[in-house]
Amino acid sequence: MPPIVTLIGKPDSGKTTLLEKLIPELAKRGFRIGTIKHHVHEFEMDKPGKDTWRHKQAGAHTVALSSPTGLGVIRDVDHDSSLEELVGRYYHDVDLVIAEGYKRLALPKIEVHRRALHPDPLAGRDASWVAMVSDVELGSELPCFDINDAAKLADFLVERFIKPFPKQKTTLLVNNQPIALNSFVESFIRQAVTGMTKSLKGCEQAEEIVITIRKGAQDD
Repeated sequence: MPPIVTLIGKPDSGKTTLLEKLIPELAKRGFRIGTIKHHVHEFEMDKPGKDTWRHKQAGAHTVALSSPTGLGVIRDVDHDSSLEELVGRYYHDVDLVIAEGYKRLALPKIEVHRRALHPDPLAGRDASWVAMVSDVELGSELPCFDINDAAKLADFLVERFIKPFPKQKTTLLVNNQPIALNSFVESFIRQAVTGMTKSLKGCEQAEEIVITIRKGAQDD
């Protein structure tokens, strides 16, 4: 999986505003960035009255809105997907995933703090904190970046998370959970599947191959 970093902070600390500056800064350097925002409430498909909303209200299990520049897909689910499951399934082709929230997960955390709204940063800081972003100098032992200087924070993310973790060419999910592959297994699966697929008519120039196998009740 690509590396994952979470942005945390007190309400209205500026996490989304920081992301709006950070994403284009990383994108102009040639990196693909994925983001995840967790929502605890029921999901609403599009605006009421729109075609896709009407499809979903009619009972469609999966609804897609496709255009030449983007694709949006909404599916019914029977559980709240874990961050690792989402990244393993949908973010295999990005260089870094930045999530908002997920404070309780044991993932690298960057805290966003604005003294104009909150006198003190979050309590309970542990070893998963890797940096601070603030509108004041905090005197922390962690790297601290100015909330308006997205370029320096981007430098930190590239050196700490993107460069040390080159993208793996093969992703395996079993029961919706990403499975770590050592170099031998990754190479074996990639070469075997690629070789067999490219022997099929019309698949000679395959750039990406996705295989999904679902076992039924009658399967061995």
